[in-house]
Amino acid sequence: MNKTDLCVVGASYAGLACASAAADANLKVHVLEAKPEVGHRPHTTGILVQEAVEHLPEIPVSLIRPVRGVRLYSPSLRSFDLKSEGYAFLSADTPGLLRWMSDDLCKHQNVTLQTRAKFKQAEEREGGLYMPDHDLFARYLIGADGARSSVASHFGFGKNNQFLIGMELEFAGHDHMDDRFLHVFVDSKLAPGYIAWVVPGVGITQVGLACKHPAHLAIEQLIEKLKSIFDFSTLKPIERRGGLIPVGGVVNPIANDHAMIVGDAAGMVSPLTAGGIHKALELGKLAGQSIALNLNGGNARPENALLKASPRYRFKRQLRRIANIGVPNPIMEMIFGNFLFRRFTQLVVFHHRGLLSKDGWDAAFGKID
Repeated sequence: MNKTDLCVVGASYAGLACASAAADANLKVHVLEAKPEVGHRPHTTGILVQEAVEHLPEIPVSLIRPVRGVRLYSPSLRSFDLKSEGYAFLSADTPGLLRWMSDDLCKHQNVTLQTRAKFKQAEEREGGLYMPDHDLFARYLIGADGARSSVASHFGFGKNNQFLIGMELEFAGHDHMDDRFLHVFVDSKLAPGYIAWVVPGVGITQVGLACKHPAHLAIEQLIEKLKSIFDFSTLKPIERRGGLIPVGGVVNPIANDHAMIVGDAAGMVSPLTAGGIHKALELGKLAGQSIALNLNGGNARPENALLKASPRYRFKRQLRRIANIGVPNPIMEMIFGNFLFRRFTQLVVFHHRGLLSKDGWDAAFGKID
């Protein structure tokens, strides 16, 4: 039997951040990743808010590129630009970034990373959990295995029950577009409940849309609609991917005596914007640190620190309900140029200061081109 202090299920942003923090605290860590390799066909566009980089020091510049503005389009493709002084989003090479994180993690001698390794079951044993499929005993287990978490299901934790469903196409290059902007499209027919996007990535163009689940993802119709702006026919297609995005807020419960879920598995994703990478990194790291304190003799349960730091998303959950109802395209066209709509959009897009904070509202009334 193999023995470890912490078993992390899922080499995701949250899982790798958790494993790294635990390894830094001298825990023995074993990571189980179901995919054939870390970063294989990720279910995320890979847009990082600027604050996320604080949790990824020394990240290679080749894996990210700053994008300093958002160009928002109405259903008829009218547009206006949004910027925030001194702020940039970071478009990431997600597969490369996850591989870089895993390579950095595996520099620790106390870490084992196993691919093609699915979590199926765990048996309660004195002082921890035994996973017979891997002949592995762990004092503690973290589930960072996505929106439909097998760990959450096995242990009877709270489950995500509200989702967006998204699909994305990747094309080589982005010389054909204005790569200063994330291009965001509002269209209640093509993307009810959310948005469509064209992102100038790291050497690629990412084209996608997401809708309230369940829904038909009409990505070919989106490509056709955008022909007047972007000619994707000249670009080499690379990959098509999709997945579920939890937007119901943090689930309950997230832990028992020997196991906990984090990241998408725990619903730690903004219900409004569907952004989860920043919180995955932040709360994954906190989970690893809290588990290390507990296993090294601390009395505090690891989930207490996580729940204290997790946003409740009360206001954003209310806005998600409104977004799910949707605004018909003719009405959207009417309000699109409205001063208040443009300012509120500025606040939502650059909500890093806090959606209800004074700084956030002050920033919302900055310059709009």
